Amino acid sequence: MSPPDADVDDSVCYRHPDRASWTLCQRCGRTICPECQILTPGGVRCPDCVREAGGSVRWEPAAPRPAAKSMKRKRAPVARVSSGDSPRWVETLREMVRPGSSAPAATWGILVAVGLIWIAGFFTANLPFLALAALPDEAWQVWRYFTSAFVYPSIADARPIISLILSVLFFLLTAPGVERQLGRQRFLVLFLASSAFGAAAMVLAGAPGYGLGGALWGMLGAYLVIVWQHPPARTRFLIMMAIYLLISLLFGGYSLPAIIGGALAGVGASVLFRRYEDRPRSNPRTPYLLIAAGVGGIILIAILRVLVLS
Repeated sequence: MSPPDADVDDSVCYRHPDRASWTLCQRCGRTICPECQILTPGGVRCPDCVREAGGSVRWEPAAPRPAAKSMKRKRAPVARVSSGDSPRWVETLREMVRPGSSAPAATWGILVAVGLIWIAGFFTANLPFLALAALPDEAWQVWRYFTSAFVYPSIADARPIISLILSVLFFLLTAPGVERQLGRQRFLVLFLASSAFGAAAMVLAGAPGYGLGGALWGMLGAYLVIVWQHPPARTRFLIMMAIYLLISLLFGGYSLPAIIGGALAGVGASVLFRRYEDRPRSNPRTPYLLIAAGVGGIILIAILRVLVLS
């Protein structure tokens, strides 16, 4: 394992000092930019660690290396021929959804769904919110805990609109890095688990659960676990989380139950993923089963609370 260089700034890529990044190599802990991020079965790693592994892992750069200007001129005709008649946006979409691609397709898909559902609410008398949000009166409808993250009240008022904008902005700043670190499958499991935990916590508090708040804090909790063993990155991230918390409570319209529930789910899921990743002989489904059990438990508690109080 290559130890981090003592004179390298932890806030920038160790191979490209002019590029800031939050992503760490999961083997040596050095900061790496998108160009240097290599996806492996063990997570994102730097080129040096992949090289030291002797080619024993199948890897693929998370971002294509920029070619020299002269090479760009030579390869341009080939790129046009290989892409056929498909528009550039079609090729980009194909690259995003391709298995093994490092593009944060799940993040973008979630945000697009949130935006479309919010707009649809203005034309349907807020029907998506009423059908998908985790409402205490409908606590027994289990799917609401998982769909609540996609809905916001479609109201032409400043506060809910600001809440939506801040949620999308924070999610966009956080989720892509977590998706690259965990991989798309684990990212989606983390998203659903933290959304359900946040919504169930709100129902337990007697309030409706909706929006990206629980999922966002699940991402933050998961990333905190990733950087915990690297003090400089951990300190910077804790400061950022404190800023997020202050803005969320003052302007984002988030409630503490959703924040706490989402963060606990994110930390728990990330710890399980990392723990069972270090056990090659363990059943790969074990962390998913434990996460499902935790989510099912808190949903059951929320339903029982509502039934007892009704």
